[in-house]
Amino acid sequence: MSAFKRPRQPAFIGDYLERTSWKLRKQKSFEQVPLVALDTETSGFTIGRDRMLSVAVIGMDWSRIKLETRVEWLVYQPNMAVNKATEIHGILPSDTLSGTPEKQMLENLLPLLSGAIVIGHQIWFDALMLNEALRRNFGIPFRNPIIDVGPMAMNELQPFRKSGYANQKPPSLEDLCAHFGLPIHDRHTAEGDAFLAAELFLLMCGHIRRRKGCITRWDLPIRKG
Repeated sequence: MSAFKRPRQPAFIGDYLERTSWKLRKQKSFEQVPLVALDTETSGFTIGRDRMLSVAVIGMDWSRIKLETRVEWLVYQPNMAVNKATEIHGILPSDTLSGTPEKQMLENLLPLLSGAIVIGHQIWFDALMLNEALRRNFGIPFRNPIIDVGPMAMNELQPFRKSGYANQKPPSLEDLCAHFGLPIHDRHTAEGDAFLAAELFLLMCGHIRRRKGCITRWDLPIRKG
């Protein structure tokens, strides 16, 4: 027998892996699955090369946003440069030097994501960034199912329905907020964009309930993160 022993995983990782799976079809009561709105601001848009500079999460359920649960981290990332992404979110390299180390941020984040569906706008990108960070720091994947409010609007709202045009893109946050008459605050900040995505998700859930009386797994564009 080899004398080598695999290091024991921290409890928060074991809990995340045990409780979190993108497969939701066996859930007995779909609307009891917890929800978390999430957004990241990053140093750029290349997966594997760029890094998260800010991450925000807001807990919610299927009828309200739990503002008291909102958390945002500025993430320590040395050797960052000013670029086009900086012009969008305004986070300077000097700002991140006072941030929370990426590994510590993930240790705090994972318990908030355990067992939850993650909601966002263009959330596939945030999921890929988190997947890279989790593999880099802990050797585990991002496992949460995700719902993107852009494709959700294309399924549910007539003005954004799929037209058959090959290059049709999902609506922007600005498009969706204009449709519902929502004011836009703190755009291109992690907390501001996470909150907008949460508002839009709940408004569209209300639209589904009025149309069908309830929400099922098949009403939502849930995909693997």
